Amino acid sequence: MTQYLALIAVLFLALAAEGRFGPFSTTDPTKAHRRPVDHPLGPSRYWGNMQRPYPTNSWWGNLVVGTGEQTLNTFPYIIKAKSRAVCFNRPGFTATREYVISHSLDEWCIETPNAERRITSHDDMSVTVTYPAGGEEMTFPFVPGSPFVVAETKNMKVKVRTIMALLKVRDERGKEYKPENGVVTEPSDKYTMEMNNGHTWVAYFDRKVSLRLYLGYIVTVDNFSGVLKFAVYESYGMLRELDKHRNAYSAGCDVDYRINGDRGSIQYSWKKRGSGDLLMLSLPHHQKHLKNVRRVPAVNYRTIRGNVIGMAADSWVLELELPTYTWDSPTGVDGRRLERIKEALRADADSQVTQGDPYFFGVAIGRLARLALIADQLNEGAIAMKIRNNMESAIVPWLMGSNPDALLYDKTYGGIVSTKGIRNPGEDFGNGYYNDHHFHYGYHVYACAVIGKGNPAFLSRYREEILTYARDYANPSKDDKYFPTFRNKDWFGWHSWAAGLFEFGDGKNQESTSEAIMSYYGLMLLGEAMHNRQMKDLGRLLLATEIVATKTYWHVPSWSRIYPDVYKPNKMVGVLWGNKVDYTTFFGRNPIFIHGIQMLPFLPPTEQSLDKEFIKEEYELIKGETSPADWMPYKACARAIIDPDGAWNDALGLRQFHTGTCMAITLHWIATRPR
Repeated sequence: MTQYLALIAVLFLALAAEGRFGPFSTTDPTKAHRRPVDHPLGPSRYWGNMQRPYPTNSWWGNLVVGTGEQTLNTFPYIIKAKSRAVCFNRPGFTATREYVISHSLDEWCIETPNAERRITSHDDMSVTVTYPAGGEEMTFPFVPGSPFVVAETKNMKVKVRTIMALLKVRDERGKEYKPENGVVTEPSDKYTMEMNNGHTWVAYFDRKVSLRLYLGYIVTVDNFSGVLKFAVYESYGMLRELDKHRNAYSAGCDVDYRINGDRGSIQYSWKKRGSGDLLMLSLPHHQKHLKNVRRVPAVNYRTIRGNVIGMAADSWVLELELPTYTWDSPTGVDGRRLERIKEALRADADSQVTQGDPYFFGVAIGRLARLALIADQLNEGAIAMKIRNNMESAIVPWLMGSNPDALLYDKTYGGIVSTKGIRNPGEDFGNGYYNDHHFHYGYHVYACAVIGKGNPAFLSRYREEILTYARDYANPSKDDKYFPTFRNKDWFGWHSWAAGLFEFGDGKNQESTSEAIMSYYGLMLLGEAMHNRQMKDLGRLLLATEIVATKTYWHVPSWSRIYPDVYKPNKMVGVLWGNKVDYTTFFGRNPIFIHGIQMLPFLPPTEQSLDKEFIKEEYELIKGETSPADWMPYKACARAIIDPDGAWNDALGLRQFHTGTCMAITLHWIATRPR
């Protein structure tokens, strides 16, 4: 029997190392005090035959909310799936000190059958849209990083129109045609097209076709069943590489991950169709972490996320270091500051949580969680116990569904939503419509982990209730039929998306990267507290990727090459969208808001995300800020990274504190800065 159990343990560890992480739980959430509710916004017809659970926060959400015709960014193309056409363009940019935005226009539109489009499949990274109309059909796999816009057609004439003027068309042999009056080309499987906006495109067919050419559109002479691929090229060297890789394209991607000690790896298994080497495009963070993939530098496009560069491989492996800290700061407390911190801890230990919505309740109980851990580190056991008791009293009604804004299980989409939020999309920051779940529930998870560290019986008593939080935003397994996998995470971009079932012209968005980081840190700690190595390692991987994306796309140091020079003096992105970045927040343009929302709460992972060289530049933009007073503790914490003594003096003069912090937390952070 002992040998049998040992074998099971070995197999379990092997599966975890291989990335086949099982579900946190498969218990019906309604049996964990999450009352069932139907969502007032039913799934649109664009979801097709999909059923619960729905990926509410996926990057391609604009396909299924509102009109369903807003933009998607696949890098390098902006795409819109309209009722009778799929339109796309190679975007330019408008860059100012306040924002950078990609241009979206219908440079090309592939006309589709007269049929209502629907999603026919999706995976960890991509989505496929089909327009079925009896014998005619057109299918579009939208895969981030594809150098081609791909249309799989069945038994129809293919018509592609443009709002530009089509100046010249050349076939595979180099024969030139003037596009006017329906001139018919000789059969060819490749056509290059020069436009009056300076762009040059290439169209590949998987068999030879003849085209009728007009100034504003092209159309196949005969019905076509096969694959059409469009690509823009910016040099003849790029065209040569596109030609070499024209016979293969990706129709999707499966994502797997492996943990080996303190290193993690993520594997993209592209769903290749066709033959030959598969060419895909990598974002800047991919380029730093990719291993053993042949680069194709001639295929290089400028995008709103920096330069994407071609990589030729059927699969990618990306490797990164995982965090090794857990509860405490990696740096010990400065002994000179110890007694003053203890004094503040005793004063702050009696603070209560009075907030009634899931976000600000989470922020407030997150403050208590940090205080409890500080008390642990300072060997103040009685204070730590008192704080944990207060935390438990505050959070148990949320776990048991007895608080006024009780959390419910949405049977329609598959998720945990607040009572007020599902009644009104404007309440609770859109929680009922799936906004910000990793922020809201990340704080709750973090708090539960901290309570459980000191009181393991709490985790046993409320195990399933606590896991509904983690399952909602970080479920790793399709075996859990009640929640989508990784609701907020974008496995191509490595960051998360906060926006839920709302339509935005610029795509999905995320404001607070630091709270996204907190959410995955909380998951890691919950795994630690529950002795669940799988959950802990998954939290480490999600945390590490979020930090990489934050430092690459939200932080704008002088050495960054992501954004145009006119934007770089801001040093920070306030809100990142699919097609845009803004130097603002959803709640104001005050610089301390813009910078502070990318910092709070200050936790052990903050030491990774806010490095000293960046803060040396960034702090210059906020050092003169004096209001609102309750945000000044975050300013002091930022200063501490580069000037702990000056920050300490600042902190001693503080009189007001934001919901998420207090004097003890501020002083402890300053006193644990490396010197």
